[in-house]
Amino acid sequence: MSTLDIEYANVEEAAETVFNILKDSIGVNTFFIAKNDGYTVDVLKAFNREKLLLEEGFQTEFNQSY
Repeated sequence: MSTLDIEYANVEEAAETVFNILKDSIGVNTFFIAKNDGYTVDVLKAFNREKLLLEEGFQTEFNQSY
């Protein structure tokens, strides 16, 4: 069974699996999963390898994000 065949109960559970794969595959400090509704951006999951740049739970206005 491949990772793509697994069903997850929620986005947080899926994000944990994705992050475990990515942290060993790409050499960046920070990556994250966020949701936006066109008004706000909510960081659901964040990974910071060495320097803390972004935390889970961070929220900002959509027009202030990039």
